[in-house]
Amino acid sequence: MADIVIDKEAFSSKEVDRGFTVKAHYLKEPSGDALVEIFREGEPYRRFLFPAYKIWNIAAHFSDIVTGEIDGNYSGYDLAGWAGFHIVPIVELPLITEPRP
Repeated sequence: MADIVIDKEAFSSKEVDRGFTVKAHYLKEPSGDALVEIFREGEPYRRFLFPAYKIWNIAAHFSDIVTGEIDGNYSGYDLAGWAGFHIVPIVELPLITEPRP
């Protein structure tokens, strides 16, 4: 995978939802994607790339995402990724990769 180069922060959680928070960044590279980081109890939990044009769906469906995580499924991510006829999948990244500023 190509280097991840952060452009700027898109959003971050204002409040904790059942122990989970989220932070998202627009990227310079890979172009057209955003980096989303989910934290559980303040610790990195899940990192993934998501199309930048749909990034606000993560914020809008964050409660659904948390419910899915607690239930052990991806249903909240599926809601955030729904594109009318198909689901835009998340591209998971290892928790240890470091994006460049």
